[in-house]
Amino acid sequence: MPRYGFHLSIAGKKGVAGAVEEATALGLTAFQIFAKSPRSWRPRALSPAEVEAFRALREASGGLPAVIHASYLVNLGAEGELWEKSVASLADDLEKAALLGVEYVVVHPGSGRPERVKEGALKALRLAGVRSRPVLLVENTAGGGEKVGARFEELAWLVADTPLQVCLDTCHAYAAGYDVAEDPLGVLDALDRAVGLERVPVVHLNDSVGGLGSRVDHHAHLLQGKIGEGLKRVFLDPRLKDRVFILETPRGPEEDAGNLRVLRAWLEEAYAHHPGLGPKGRPLSTPPRLSPRWGPQTGFPSLIPCTSCCEADVRTLSPKGG
Repeated sequence: MPRYGFHLSIAGKKGVAGAVEEATALGLTAFQIFAKSPRSWRPRALSPAEVEAFRALREASGGLPAVIHASYLVNLGAEGELWEKSVASLADDLEKAALLGVEYVVVHPGSGRPERVKEGALKALRLAGVRSRPVLLVENTAGGGEKVGARFEELAWLVADTPLQVCLDTCHAYAAGYDVAEDPLGVLDALDRAVGLERVPVVHLNDSVGGLGSRVDHHAHLLQGKIGEGLKRVFLDPRLKDRVFILETPRGPEEDAGNLRVLRAWLEEAYAHHPGLGPKGRPLSTPPRLSPRWGPQTGFPSLIPCTSCCEADVRTLSPKGG
C-alpha cells in the first residue's frame, strides 16, 4: 500500500514534534518537513526534549515514514564558498535526520557541473557520518539553464556506484519533457531503465501548471494542472506500492481536504477492483467535508510555485537578512 502525506510545517513551540501530531490528526501515512528554514544558512538546534517528543510520537503512530527536504539555498553544482556552504547545510540536514530517526533526506542537485553535484552529495554523507540511514535522495529537476538532473540518464549517472538514491517529482518530470499526463507508465518505464525503480523510494506527487517540456517549475493541486489523471496511474502503479508519496502544495483545511479526497478516492477504487491490496478490509479514513470552494472555477489558488508549499515555515523560521 502506498504511503502518502504532505509537507508539514515545523513552525511553533512544538517544532518537529508538532508535524507528527498534525500528520496523525490528518490521518496521513507519511510526511515531509524541513529541519530548518529553507531560505537561511543558519542551522536550527534541536533540543533533547524536541527529539524525544518527535521519536515518541512517531512510535505511537506506528512509525510514519518521514522525509526531510534540504534547504532551497543548497546548490551542489556550485563552486567556491557557495559549494562549501551547500555541502555543510546538507550535512546538517543529514545529521538532524539521523538524530530524529528520519529515513530520507531529499535535495535538489542545483546548477553547474554534474561531477560537482556528485562530489558534494558524497562529501555531505561523509561529514554527517552516515552509513546506511538516512538515505540521501537526489530529486529530478524541471531543467532550464544549467540545472542538473532533468534527464533520467543524468540522475542515473549521479547515483551510480554510490549509496545515493532518487526522488521523483512528477511536476518536474512533466516540465522536463516526460509525458506523465498521456504516458505515465512509459515515464516510469524510462526511469526504471535508467535508474531502477527500486532506487526511487519517495515520489513528490504534484500536478503541473506549466505544459509538457515547458521547464516551468510550478506545482498544482491534484487534478488542477496539466497532468491530471496521469498522476493516478503513477500513484497506483504496483511497482511503487510501498513507496512514500508526498504532496508539495499550499496547505489549509480546504486544500488538504481536496487533495486527500482525490488520493483516497483513487485508493478506494483500486481496492474495490483488487480487495487483496486494501488494508485488511478496513475502510480508508474520510477527509473533512469538502467545501464548494474547491476548484479553479471558484478562484481557488491551485496554481503555485514549487517553493510556495511551505510558506509558513519560510515566514516563521527565516531570520531577517537570512
